[in-house]
Amino acid sequence: MKQAEIRRQLVWSKTLRWCHWGMTLAVLALILTGWLISWVPERATSLDEIHYVAAAILIAVLVIRFWLLIFSRGNDLLKSLLPNRHQLQQAWEVLRAYLSLGKIPLPKWYAHNPLWAPLYLFLFAVLSIQIVSGLLLLNQITLLGELSLRQVHVLGFQVITAFALLHILASFFHEAKGSGSDISAMINGHRIFIVAPPQSKSASSKPVIVPLDSLRKSGDHTAGE
Repeated sequence: MKQAEIRRQLVWSKTLRWCHWGMTLAVLALILTGWLISWVPERATSLDEIHYVAAAILIAVLVIRFWLLIFSRGNDLLKSLLPNRHQLQQAWEVLRAYLSLGKIPLPKWYAHNPLWAPLYLFLFAVLSIQIVSGLLLLNQITLLGELSLRQVHVLGFQVITAFALLHILASFFHEAKGSGSDISAMINGHRIFIVAPPQSKSASSKPVIVPLDSLRKSGDHTAGE
């Protein structure tokens, strides 16, 4: 009997990985300093400086990420974050796995998690609003009124904080319940795929094994992690 094949496949470009970790560090610094500014106002001046530096890094990283969405290739592109009907079905399967705490197995996919992929676009939009509202507040431009603008900025802070916490929890969940090595993939760019050997004709009644290459394409297959 043939054994399952383990493949290590490059799925994330170096530029995308730098953007991911740059955005991660900048957002965490902004969350921490934003929280401390509210709770330790006597340190606001020094914290503001760190906040502005982190914001500048975030702006640079976000500009690069938007460039990748339009002008790059492969899994960096916008189309890789836009779900089709098959990926929406997979997204539901991922959600069921979360809600069952892993009792229902995760589906298989090639690059972006089908549930989180469109949420990244939502995150990019919220980050953009945070940057704009922060710059307007910094320059004392109150198009919506200072109070309204601060409310928008605080709401964005809360949404991004919740997103970050859920994303971290989901990443550890994938490592514990899946086989795609998602965390290390964002460091070295490679995901792990376990590809079962082809079934013999006599076993035609068994589920069809989908080749790894087909996971890159949209379709009606059961895709893999």
